[in-house]
Amino acid sequence: MITENYLSSLCKSYFDLKYSLYKVIETMCKEEGLTAFQTMMLFLIRSEGSLSVGDLSNYFNITHSNASTLCKKLEHDGLLCRTRSKKDERSVLISVTQQGEEMIERMLERGEKFADPLNEMPQEKLDLILATVDDAAAIMRKMAD
Repeated sequence: MITENYLSSLCKSYFDLKYSLYKVIETMCKEEGLTAFQTMMLFLIRSEGSLSVGDLSNYFNITHSNASTLCKKLEHDGLLCRTRSKKDERSVLISVTQQGEEMIERMLERGEKFADPLNEMPQEKLDLILATVDDAAAIMRKMAD
């Protein structure tokens, strides 16, 4: 049974992590004229290689039209491109352009100033943190279903 204390602690930890991550990303992307949300979208698309607008709307829990609008803006800025899927001509895949890759690299360079706490931590602990966050997310998805 979920206790009130557990749920309160979970909510606090989630918002602390979300806020802290948002502030780091916001600092990295401010000079590029992007929002933190647009930056997270670019990083996700880059990490996956390509995604559909539907994938993005599901991942970020936004409407298909909002995801499409965000993609159009980033495409207009030369950071994303749309291509028809070779497997299914009806499906359009979004990927990061060379210009988008260069922007991501500049943001990562800016982010190096935040890396000291990560560099001071043993790799095993970093791996454990990531695995724990992934496990927590999986549990929350099961709870939401």
